[in-house]
Amino acid sequence: MIFEGLKIEFWVLFQIIIDVILIVLIFRLIRNMRIRLQKDVSRETSKKVMDMIEPLLSQANHVATAFEKQLREKNHLINTLNEKLDARIISLNLLLNRTEAIHMAEPADPESTSFHVYDQQESIIKLYHTGKSSSEIAKILSLPKGEIDLVLDLKKKLIELQ
Repeated sequence: MIFEGLKIEFWVLFQIIIDVILIVLIFRLIRNMRIRLQKDVSRETSKKVMDMIEPLLSQANHVATAFEKQLREKNHLINTLNEKLDARIISLNLLLNRTEAIHMAEPADPESTSFHVYDQQESIIKLYHTGKSSSEIAKILSLPKGEIDLVLDLKKKLIELQ
């Protein structure tokens, strides 16, 4: 997923560089044509060509700007989808860990299994921010320590991605 973001950024940068080079070359061409117009007898023909080129330049600039905007929107959409996918992966891993824990032993507190997955994630993160270790959080919430570590690690990775 990160490489797709890099590809998009690369193509945006590549497009901008090409546009700048083309604009510089066209402006030089226009300047040279103006110098020649002063010397040349056929001013009308050159002026018509320049008048045809200038709208093309503005249109090319408009297209490049629209392309860049679309690429930014797509990049934002990809990042949003990645965040949602990571949240789903966290939920699935939590459910798998909980299922394994239930099959290994009966939970100490029957109310602890009635929590919703997102509520448990929030509880884990809140307890971590209060300074509790993963072992202490596991005892308090009656969850496996591996599940606590998984939630904390994934939360750190999500924060790093943002």
